[in-house]
Formats: sequence, structure tokens, C-alpha cells
Amino acid sequence: MVNAKVEAGQPYSLTVLNQNSKFQQFALFQTIPDIVGPSVNPVSLAWMLGGAAPGSVSNPSQSVFSWEINYQVNTGYIQDQGTTTNPRRFTTASNADVMINTQNAIGITYLGPFPYGAPAFPAGPTNGKAGLISVQSDDKIPTAVVQASQSVSVNVGIAMNAKPTIVVQALPNLLYQFTPKPTYYIIAGSFVQGQVIDTATSSNAYQVAYQGVTDRTIIFTEQNQFQDS
Repeated sequence: MVNAKVEAGQPYSLTVLNQNSKFQQFALFQTIPDIVGPSVNPVSLAWMLGGAAPGSVSNPSQSVFSWEINYQVNTGYIQDQGTTTNPRRFTTASNADVMINTQNAIGITYLGPFPYGAPAFPAGPTNGKAGLISVQSDDKIPTAVVQASQSVSVNVGIAMNAKPTIVVQALPNLLYQFTPKPTYYIIAGSFVQGQVIDTATSSNAYQVAYQGVTDRTIIFTEQNQFQDS
């Protein structure tokens, strides 16, 4: 696995050259190599969306993504069921800016009755263990049984450039620690912002590795495949 650099403020870009004769929508998503704590498997979300007009080998169209390495902690909800017109996705309720080595620990609570209240951060971040983004839940977070009774989960995770990337289910009195070393993937298809990237979908994704570089260009071919340029 090749991880991107994690220097704060570092700009990155990805250019997709669309040689396909049809309009294409692309979604970037991330995976995190390590989440410390008793959390369930992390859920990847459609992080950045882009489109490209029909193109050809001799005259490809372009879709350009750009971002900087900065982080937020997000909390919100994911519904248990989705449809083709309303897919499962993460909806943000609260967020807070954090860093990687300082100002990287924060608490999460739930305000009001579930599910008509909201998860929130009662105070700003403090200094935690360097290299980890830590979130401590309190006893006001609904239990797994209570969340399941409403067919919705409370989630907490991290975002980059103010768009959520990874979440896990939030449960009471637990510490969640995220290692901010993302691996980037791109996929073609129809997506909405924050949509849950399921296993079947992610099997068709293409890893975009940033090894010693911060700008990449790849090709989407007439055979509906990504490849290096």
C-alpha cells in the first residue's frame, strides 16, 4: 500500500483524461490504513465528485481534482437502508477543524433526544498523541440497540477539505483514533456527495498512488478502465 504524504497544507491534484466516447462521472474516495480502538470497520465515502465530457484518444476531455492536506472531525448520520434514487450516505451534523500532531483530540456528545437531537462537539480540540486524530465519545451517545431501533447510525470520522472521507459508528464511552495516512481511489459511476462506497463498488476502483509526487494524470479508456498516462 502506498500512502500519500500528510504534510499539513500540502496541495495535491489529479487529472483524468477521458478517452471514452460517453460522458463520465468520477468519484474519489479514501481508505485509512489504521483506526485504533474498538470501532467497526471504517466506511469510505464518496469524497470528491467530477465529470468529463465525451472524449477520444486523439482529443480526450478532462476532469481535474485538487485538494490540500487538512483535516476536520465530522459527526452525523447514515441511514440503514438506501435506494437507487436515495443511496446510503453520510449526513454531517457537526464538524471541527483538527491538526495532525497538535490540536488533534476532541470529545463528542449527543444533544437532545435521539433521533431528533444531534451529535456535537461540546468543546474545541486539545493536544493529543502526535500522529493520531482522537475522538472520545461520552455516555450521551445512543447505544447500538437504540440506534438500530431507529434504522439509523450515529457516526464519527474525519474529513479533508471540509468533505467527509471516512466514518465509523459512534458508540458511548469509546475512544476512536484515526491515523491520517490516506490512500486514494477513483471510480466511475453515478454517485452523490458522502455516499457510502460498498464492497461491490470498491472492487472496481483504481488506486491513485502519490509516491514522491503531488500531481498525477491518469486515463479513462473506451474500455471503461483507468490506466496510467
